[in-house]
Amino acid sequence: MKPNLLTAGRKALVDRLGGIMPSAGYRTSIGANVRYGWLTDLLQEPDQSLPLVVVQKGKDLPPASRGMDLKKMSGYRIIVALDPATDEDSLDDAELDLLECLMPTEGVPLGWTPNGITQITLGETERFPPGNGLAAATLLLPIYLHTYVQGRQP
Repeated sequence: MKPNLLTAGRKALVDRLGGIMPSAGYRTSIGANVRYGWLTDLLQEPDQSLPLVVVQKGKDLPPASRGMDLKKMSGYRIIVALDPATDEDSLDDAELDLLECLMPTEGVPLGWTPNGITQITLGETERFPPGNGLAAATLLLPIYLHTYVQGRQP
């Protein structure tokens, strides 16, 4: 059975975010608590602590056919949940750490994704204050993994 590039890409993204630590040159240690799932469910776990980085499935972009190959643009939402009393400077630090961790260098292979995921696209970041039942300040960054599946069967 061939490995599933969608699964491998999601796991590589979680692993990459786990590297956001001051010892790796970042401003924050948000990488110490990276999970996959739904933010609201994870925040309700009794032993959950903040900050929390959640990789949550998002909306995909339309797939495309390239001959016998398939290009899939898998969408995810990266959500950073911080203490509700977090100041703007801390939100700025978390946002910049996310961007520096994920922003590809033009013309350079990503290096952290499996073969078949050749690039990523980042969306616009958004910030949300605590409220509506959510006891955390949140930062949202959409990301799309460009996945090429070779030799698909028609």
